[in-house]
Amino acid sequence: MKGGIDLRMLEIAAAAIESGSMSAAGSRLGLTQSAVSQAVHRLEKEIGAKLLHRERRPLAPTHAGSVLAVQVQEVVQRVGRAVDAVRSAAAMPERLDLRLGMVDSFAGTIGAYLVKELVDGALALRLTAWSGLAYSHTEALMRHAIDAAVTSDPMEGLDDIVRYPLFREPYLLLVPKELGSKCRDHDLREILSRHHLIRLSARSHSGSHIERHLRRLGLEPPRMLEFDTSDSLVAMVATGVGVAITTPLCLLQGTAFVDGVEVMPLPGPGFSRQLTFVTRREEFVTLGPRVAELARNIVRARALPRFLKLAPWLEPKMEWMMLSPDNIG
Repeated sequence: MKGGIDLRMLEIAAAAIESGSMSAAGSRLGLTQSAVSQAVHRLEKEIGAKLLHRERRPLAPTHAGSVLAVQVQEVVQRVGRAVDAVRSAAAMPERLDLRLGMVDSFAGTIGAYLVKELVDGALALRLTAWSGLAYSHTEALMRHAIDAAVTSDPMEGLDDIVRYPLFREPYLLLVPKELGSKCRDHDLREILSRHHLIRLSARSHSGSHIERHLRRLGLEPPRMLEFDTSDSLVAMVATGVGVAITTPLCLLQGTAFVDGVEVMPLPGPGFSRQLTFVTRREEFVTLGPRVAELARNIVRARALPRFLKLAPWLEPKMEWMMLSPDNIG
């Protein structure tokens, strides 16, 4: 504002003009009569015009004073709206658009619930979503084709990545329903020697994870059947083609065929995979943890009851991660 004029000075003068009294204006604003009078005098000096007829009681505004009172009211209202807008902006994420990658097993089971909440819920984002294999999302994030991903790939060794762990799920064994009793209480080596292993593709993160586990155990079942998608894998087991190693979320992707399979704990040493919400550092400081928490809550509310319906013994094997970002790497 011009010279030494500030909003507070304008508010004081407007209060004196509206109330017709320096003392009444002071009571309204928590000021002394003297402080109000001094503020009005300073403003009149800065403007170069009288604002009040002081010889009248109650004090009467000059024409300039009447105009000022109206204008100040509008200014105060505009300032109030500006402050409200800033507060609303501060409560919102730093970006309202998000290009999100989702690993197939997440996208095909509960991804729609996350998308709905991101678009229609409190965040109200503009969203573009892709599904696919975890490794494809790693590459897309590196070349800035996507902004974030729900992934099973920890992206170890990548700089400028922020990771929000969501949950850890155990790998389990799927066998055809009619073979359940014949596979129970047998070790994995014996089961794989009698039945074909239906593999998740080694191009997928989970597929390569399973292959590493088998090598650690010294197991090398023949490579005969391999699929990119979990629904195809579950269908093969349900029709009696063989057995498979997978996770609860991947199992849900083949829900159309679950009546034909028995879900068993994986014999021998267990292992698990972790799903993580991953973003680039500094880009989603506010939005990242909010989306991660939302995704984690949706898994617990939407997926866990379905896991337990298929295999009640799974509950203690699920691990729900803390939401603080893991910035290692």
